[in-house]
Amino acid sequence: MNALKTQLLAARTWWGGLAPRERIMVAAMAAILGVALLWSLSDWIKLERKRLAKALPTAQARLAAMRDDAAEVQRLQRAQARPSAPAASLADPLQTSARSRGLTLEVRVDGGGLRATGGGSFDAFVEWLAEVQRDHGMRVTRLTTSRAANGSSIDVELQPASAQ
Repeated sequence: MNALKTQLLAARTWWGGLAPRERIMVAAMAAILGVALLWSLSDWIKLERKRLAKALPTAQARLAAMRDDAAEVQRLQRAQARPSAPAASLADPLQTSARSRGLTLEVRVDGGGLRATGGGSFDAFVEWLAEVQRDHGMRVTRLTTSRAANGSSIDVELQPASAQ
């Protein structure tokens, strides 16, 4: 507090030491600087409002998409998992389904689940996995893919959704 009083006293002494004409010039300069600062601030505010006006619809669209995604997640969480058939009974139908999509997968029983190895188009493989999950209630527990001469080399382990 004393430092502030000292600074104010020094400013008063300096101001008092100025001639009347110098006081008018310093006051005019301060007024001009104040107006320039306000003008600059108002210009910045206008630009910022324009920027925000452009950004708002995009942000609102993203928010709406996130809300839709959250509602979909909640709907999926509430949906009851269908009981899946025993893995042993699914090996042949899943292998037939894979071959109909152009995949050269060998599907066999592995423990309590299934294991599919082979190759083919990665896109067809992803569609096949979606079908396996949707129609048969099987979930991926381990997946390894790599590039191969015929598209992708695939090794996937599947478990019934109820087992996870």
